[in-house]
Amino acid sequence: MKRTVLIGSLLLAPACATTSREPVSVAESYARALDEGRLQDAYALTTDGPEGLVAFLERYSDETTRRERAAAVRAGAAVLEARAPSLTLARAGEDWRVVEARPADVPRAALRRFLDASDAKDWKTVWSLLAAPLRARYTPERLQEDFEREPLAKERLRRARLALNTHVRVGAGEAVFPLGDERAVLLVLEDGEYRISALE
Repeated sequence: MKRTVLIGSLLLAPACATTSREPVSVAESYARALDEGRLQDAYALTTDGPEGLVAFLERYSDETTRRERAAAVRAGAAVLEARAPSLTLARAGEDWRVVEARPADVPRAALRRFLDASDAKDWKTVWSLLAAPLRARYTPERLQEDFEREPLAKERLRRARLALNTHVRVGAGEAVFPLGDERAVLLVLEDGEYRISALE
């Protein structure tokens, strides 16, 4: 699985961290701390996830869980990207290269992932691509129920897919795909990733 690291969060890494700020070094230090059971050190290398330290310590109190996560982090480091709203860097062997994509390409790709997951009825992925307020209101199961009950759901997704071919207005923290009649697909930037905020 591809792991994304925000450039901004790396620049603001905790002062107590002794690793370099280069993304692969942070990933390896995190994986090593998990492998060695140094959970406080591992947590210091995170952005203080939504569940906080207590949940982090509980989740990784199990050695098997720690080792599986450490292995996944190391595997992800091979295809690591560092991303900011107007810049993406990708690993090319031991080097980093700028991904020369137009600003509109990033939100367009995010909307395409959302629509493809919706078409595949992969509700966990659909839910993960929603903006935080929507994720707080829904579960993957409730999304599926609402989609199956809402007669206009398929039509909204069809119009959103058509919007992929329209001009995207990328502004500060958001991307708008116009649908006409003052309707639009709206994506918002959260933690360096575009997420779906509204389909109309």
